[in-house]
Amino acid sequence: MVRYHVGPIERIKDAVSAQRYLWLLCLHCGHTKRIDPRHVAMVWGDLTLRTLKERMRCQRCHRKRAAIVVDDEEMVGRD
Repeated sequence: MVRYHVGPIERIKDAVSAQRYLWLLCLHCGHTKRIDPRHVAMVWGDLTLRTLKERMRCQRCHRKRAAIVVDDEEMVGRD
């Protein structure tokens, strides 16, 4: 089933409906991690990406300096 999302991705539900992964980048050490917005929504509900960015802590250096980038490609696999 193809889903179409029109507009900017500003919330977790927008990323889920657009079927896009999110990339977290630590601005201190450069560590990156791809996250599934469906999992974030199950744990924290529908957050804005700004709020998510403020809550994230790097697994490598343990600092709270993150940037969030929306993946260009759609999620593949199970729904």
